[in-house]
Amino acid sequence: MVKFGFGAVILLGSVLGSALAHYSGPFLFWGVSDLKGVQVSALEGLDDKFLRDLYSNAAAVVVFLRNGTSQLNDDNFPSFRRIIEKHEYVYSAQEELSSNPLDYNVNAEIINLVGSPTQQDVELAALYRDSTANYGERKVLGILASRWDEPHHRLYKREAKPDESATSTTPAGPTEEPEMDDAIYNVAGKAIIYITSAPILSVNSTDEENIVLNKHTVATYDSRESESKLIVTFKAEDTTKITLKFRFEMDAGYWSMPKVDVFLIDTKSKDASKTTDVTLEINEADAPYAPMGFSYSCSRQLIYRNGSTILTLENIQVQPSLNGSTKFGSTWDCVGFTTAPIWSGLFVTSFMAVGMALAICAILDIKPPNRFESRTGKQLTFTVQE
Repeated sequence: MVKFGFGAVILLGSVLGSALAHYSGPFLFWGVSDLKGVQVSALEGLDDKFLRDLYSNAAAVVVFLRNGTSQLNDDNFPSFRRIIEKHEYVYSAQEELSSNPLDYNVNAEIINLVGSPTQQDVELAALYRDSTANYGERKVLGILASRWDEPHHRLYKREAKPDESATSTTPAGPTEEPEMDDAIYNVAGKAIIYITSAPILSVNSTDEENIVLNKHTVATYDSRESESKLIVTFKAEDTTKITLKFRFEMDAGYWSMPKVDVFLIDTKSKDASKTTDVTLEINEADAPYAPMGFSYSCSRQLIYRNGSTILTLENIQVQPSLNGSTKFGSTWDCVGFTTAPIWSGLFVTSFMAVGMALAICAILDIKPPNRFESRTGKQLTFTVQE
């Protein structure tokens, strides 16, 4: 086991814009008592059976992915250091995990940490605290790894000594993911959300100003058997980072999007407790849904709310579970096959058709005489009985 301040190896990579991110070592595991006394082989890493048992025994697993080049030390990650000091932890220098946490724990989740080291530290501490609040202290397994968009292109760099720093020519990798100004959240082959205008978030309904989420990073997708999430991180302003998790539920050949998780973090604050974590819901009748393989489209506003926190989506088209496709499937429109004007037209037409039918029946019921008078014939007489 090594001390927390490890910096002998730094992994450098480039963000290529792909949403299909991979993760690699070195790894830091913490949070559960099963890690106590664990010895790690420097050459082989952690045993596969031990990893599978570790994932299965934990109430939840949270994998944090760093894409920065800064060292993991006390100055950059003070909040994370305080978390590590309270739990058992194990450091492994292995490059890859032999088992995927998502395959062994239904509550496993992957979170991309973006921004400066201070921002990553605040976000990691806040999200891990929320997980322990939901599943219990010392029941959540935390894993810190490095994010790689192309895992086969890696560059290893030895930490520069003080007298070598001035002559080092190794280029530094990016510390932040690229920002996009559109409202298209696309994970190739996995899920797409397209909105004609940026989402609007109101944290307090009494505020006059709303937060327009018009700048986002690369989206990621967390797929499960009965539920999946499309995760998008927004930068509202210099000190505020917002993460939306669009939750898709699959049941009986249909999918739906009834909830959106909102994480709002003040990246300038050193206090990890100063964060907003709330789940927004929409009226069941208005929730987007469609058969598997179909996309959902709606031109009216969709409003997700929880108390004073409101998320507004305008003119949306969405589809999870693309199964490798890069385009929307057939559209399932929220308007449906009939509208109020159509029903009104059908009612008026039916009323007129009934009146026409009655008139025709009355005309057909008229019986004219079958004999007629003439000047040369006998006068016709009719006997009328009272």
